[in-house]
Amino acid sequence: MIPEKQDSVLPGKEGLEKQEESTGKMERLRKKYKNIDGKIYEVITSIQEDDENETEYDFIFRKPATPSYDRYVKTSGTSNTRALKTFVIDNICEEQTEELRNTLEEYPAMAISLGEKLLNMLGLSKETQVKKL
Repeated sequence: MIPEKQDSVLPGKEGLEKQEESTGKMERLRKKYKNIDGKIYEVITSIQEDDENETEYDFIFRKPATPSYDRYVKTSGTSNTRALKTFVIDNICEEQTEELRNTLEEYPAMAISLGEKLLNMLGLSKETQVKKL
């Protein structure tokens, strides 16, 4: 079971209580890491499991440090997917590490979307233009 997994439609009182508990946990993590690091990144991603079911995941990341980025660059030549998985696990807040590992076991392609967002925070641009003058 993945604790932070948030179904888009939760049944009755039990579902509402789970959602409130999750919201409280995320708020505590935001405050803790904002005080420690000054800057944190919250990434919310949705997985469309099928045409009727969508699940939302909410993760708190610290700003990737240069050694973490260097490890990513070094290992991306052999396995880009493994490099991105390691990169996101390196930078997730400590309390969510196991949850992220479990989620990536179930949805391995999520590492690509999360990793790209973290790389964007370090300056990777989706659109760069050059002009020959």
